[in-house]
Amino acid sequence: MSYGHILVAVDFEEDNQQVIDRAVKLAKPLNADLSLVHVNEVINEMGFTGLMDLDVANLSSHSSIDELSARLNDLAKSIDYKVKHKYVVNGDIKHSLEGPVQEAGIDLIICGHHHHFWSRLSPTVGGLVNTSPVDLLIVALIE
Repeated sequence: MSYGHILVAVDFEEDNQQVIDRAVKLAKPLNADLSLVHVNEVINEMGFTGLMDLDVANLSSHSSIDELSARLNDLAKSIDYKVKHKYVVNGDIKHSLEGPVQEAGIDLIICGHHHHFWSRLSPTVGGLVNTSPVDLLIVALIE
């Protein structure tokens, strides 16, 4: 299987480097395009899935789209491979990647998965497995 455009989901944690390294290692021999995405799941992390008064939610303490974009640009500059696109999207990862995948012609998504208690309560990757329109590579981030 050959891939032409790889999308790497990042969350700005230290273990992102493992996911990025895996993506670059795969992209280089294929001469594939590489793009980054950060999914801002602030409301999902609060554990609420219904209608919410955002004034009450106190979202002001969370990073703005501009801050997240700046962090993503800095991360892209640190990668030893050309990054074609950088996306910051809001919402649940299960549905937020559809736009970038279609827009950029992505054919592989790479993301990390933590093996700890909280990931079992909110299995982000599990939801992506059931909704992704393209292939997935899930990098195990064992602590």
